[in-house]
Amino acid sequence: MRQLCACVTLGIAMLAMSVSVSEAAPTPEQRKELSAIQKEVAAVSTMIRRKDYEEAEKKLEELNSQARKLIEDAQFPPTDRSVATLMKLLTVNRQRVAKALDKPDPTLISFSREIAPILAGQCGNCHGSDNPRGRLDLTSFATMKRGGQNGALLVPKQAQRSLLMLRIATQDAQARMPRNGQPLGRPELEKIFTWINQGALFDGSDETIPLSELKPDGSKEPDAPPVMITKATGTEKVSFVRDIAPTIVNLCTGCHRGNDPNSGLNVETFENLMRGGDSGRVIVAGNLDGSRLWQLVGAGEQPRMPQGQARITRKFHADLKTWIEEGAKFDGNDPKLPLRQLVPTEDELAMERLAALSPDEFRQMREQRTEEQWKRVSARTAARFVASDEFYVYGDASEDRLKQVSDWAGQYVGELRSMFGIQTRPVWKGRLTIFVMKDRFGYTELNQVLHSRSTARDVHGHAHVTTGFEDAYIAVEDVGDDPGETHGGLHLSVIDHITGAYLQKPGTNLPQWVIRGTGLALAGRAVGSNAYIDGMGPQILEALKGITRPEDVFTDGQFGPGDIGPVGYSLVSFMIKAGGPRKFGQFIDRLQSGANVQAAVTAVYATDLKSLGTAYGASLQ
Repeated sequence: MRQLCACVTLGIAMLAMSVSVSEAAPTPEQRKELSAIQKEVAAVSTMIRRKDYEEAEKKLEELNSQARKLIEDAQFPPTDRSVATLMKLLTVNRQRVAKALDKPDPTLISFSREIAPILAGQCGNCHGSDNPRGRLDLTSFATMKRGGQNGALLVPKQAQRSLLMLRIATQDAQARMPRNGQPLGRPELEKIFTWINQGALFDGSDETIPLSELKPDGSKEPDAPPVMITKATGTEKVSFVRDIAPTIVNLCTGCHRGNDPNSGLNVETFENLMRGGDSGRVIVAGNLDGSRLWQLVGAGEQPRMPQGQARITRKFHADLKTWIEEGAKFDGNDPKLPLRQLVPTEDELAMERLAALSPDEFRQMREQRTEEQWKRVSARTAARFVASDEFYVYGDASEDRLKQVSDWAGQYVGELRSMFGIQTRPVWKGRLTIFVMKDRFGYTELNQVLHSRSTARDVHGHAHVTTGFEDAYIAVEDVGDDPGETHGGLHLSVIDHITGAYLQKPGTNLPQWVIRGTGLALAGRAVGSNAYIDGMGPQILEALKGITRPEDVFTDGQFGPGDIGPVGYSLVSFMIKAGGPRKFGQFIDRLQSGANVQAAVTAVYATDLKSLGTAYGASLQ
């Protein structure tokens, strides 16, 4: 498998290099045009925040077309950093707008329209249904999924591990497919690579339709009677996605899927379910007697389904009955998608439960979880707590110490709101728990029990915020009030990690230098003169010695755990000084809205990373 991954990566990389070497490099004017498009894409974030979704959608599609035409005309290599940054920003914003408008993801590659024609034209001669080479039949998507004598052809979401990519992208002419033919061009390779990484989804109406007959809209017979699907209004008592689909996925798809499903009934998608099987429709909206699925599952008709199983619950019986009587309505986004993708995951169900909690219920949940976590960490030690509107300070330190920490946190939260324009109250749903451990043993034990990790010598606190705010806490070791070699005292640590807890809010993925640097920078401003902060200069300069390009200081993962805090602190402090707290708050807002560092810097500071990195370096001299 290692060799397979290496070959795929090497093949695609060599293809990219061969294109970039053989053709003229983009001109400065074309690069300037690319940068201008990126600025316009970043500016669309303002429309999205204003909820001008339709205007944002129109603008993004225009910019996407401009970008792709420019990239093709200028022959930008696919490895170009500016191209990757722009396309990622376009993808993120187009997906956000589509989700807001309840539309399909516009960035998804269509198998029917874009992939099937490539495979049918390039692979069909050797891998047809009659004596397919290597027992790999590429007649249809259904046979393609089965793979051949060398195993599965696809590993969804992992193109570099997929046998298909190995065969079409390798530089070994003897092994490359199509055998004895011209290799696929870069556009075709990129489409297939992206389609696999997006999940290798089939967007047609029937996976058994031959690829050569599969139409761009995923159908085979344009005059076939359409499947009648009624969209849910939201007032129904039973949800198909939440109440019906999970049972169908878990108990029915084993026999009713693929190329030859039992009784001709394929239930892998809602559309297929409503189409029915060999005996006709199995669900008739509003008609229990006419719905064969109900007769087999709930009304005692034999053979009872699912055969040989007794796992159908009374709740499912009741829900299925109500759902059919209410009109068998569909509350998903796309009836052509596999039901397995529609069924909520445990995380999504948890999110729904959390979203339904009232503010008081969320506060109670936070207190219960805090107590449960404490019992796991230190069941024999009684804990104390101090509660406020924003924080729940909890631990084995003295009551006076917990009150002091609560006061520090309460005084700082106003500055946090001002810096980042936070309107919600409290900042964290259910409040933020602050675990205060009176000694080193308690803090390391908490790390081991709650996170299954050891604690580095220079780590004395951390923040942990999960999706939906089910968990929202910081944990700090009481290191005392005097700064030490590896810390700035408890006050500094508390402010540092409260800031980190805000920056780690669900749905964001900020670089570590931003999180750690902002925490220390704002803590330094809140605490005042601090020997630990004042003494970081030599460490910062030492860490920067290995940097050869100014823009690399902004690259996540560039510095080790011990250096990321000091370097991040100096970077953030420089940016706050250069543009003021308000601009830095706007920079963070851009990052939390999905922009990368380059786009956020360009939009807020009107410069590029190289120029900003150069100015930062000069400020240290």
